[in-house]
Amino acid sequence: MITMFFWFLHIAYALVLIYLVLGFIIAFEVSAAMSGGELAIRWLRNHFTYHELYWSVIIFYPMLKLGYFLLEILPSIFTRGIYCSFDLDYLFDELFNHQ
Repeated sequence: MITMFFWFLHIAYALVLIYLVLGFIIAFEVSAAMSGGELAIRWLRNHFTYHELYWSVIIFYPMLKLGYFLLEILPSIFTRGIYCSFDLDYLFDELFNHQ
């Protein structure tokens, strides 16, 4: 019984770490693409189809909001700069309709 609980905890820990790492990677790339980064747009086009990115956005939506806060809102508070809007429709249109 103890060994099953041990493996359950390790698997749960591994899944949480995988979610966090993949979520931060996708969140930072999507935030960079929303702000107009050409390298991020090219990276997203090369690594995702429309449906893959759509499901990644659904799965990692909390991480997208956290990445947007860390990359756009928080720096604009300290620098009083202008930040890009969180507009996923514009991003999908830019990525997959204007090739």
